[in-house]
Amino acid sequence: MSRSFEFRSERFLMRPPMEQDARQIACCVNDAEMARNLARLPYPYAPSDALDWIAYADKARNQGSEYAFVITHAEAGVIGSVGFNRTSGEAWEIGYWADKAVQGRGVATEAARALLAWGEAEFGVTRFVAGHFRDNPASGRVLTKLGFERVGEKMMFSQGRGGRDAAWRYALSLPNDTALGAAG
Repeated sequence: MSRSFEFRSERFLMRPPMEQDARQIACCVNDAEMARNLARLPYPYAPSDALDWIAYADKARNQGSEYAFVITHAEAGVIGSVGFNRTSGEAWEIGYWADKAVQGRGVATEAARALLAWGEAEFGVTRFVAGHFRDNPASGRVLTKLGFERVGEKMMFSQGRGGRDAAWRYALSLPNDTALGAAG
């Protein structure tokens, strides 16, 4: 079975990141506040960091361990990213970010909804976990709109925070203890 690594939502095309996206990705995420809300984002963030992430995303996709996509808009180009990685058992962890210029406009929700549908269509994946730092309630609103339920709190790592901090954990079609035990 041949897999398609592109999918659409009403407004966006999600596709694997490419080297030519590096400068635009770096412009989107070179933000201290954004780095604080993501696990693996360094700050400052340069085009060379984006190239490293693109190479990592290609390798992980080829290994079947993680699927990362850029969210693209026909006129604006890259405006965010969405993806998921295998945590443990049947659970996959979903993550996303959107450029500050488009935050609050449903970009993350729309792209993540399309990702969940793609994951089910391509892999039969229906069990997901997610999390957000307690001081980032906007991410929790995205997860709630997607049908995730908050199941508890856990300390999670953030490179931008320089360590671990309190985060809410969410589950979709999973028992609470599985969601709390997933990598995060």
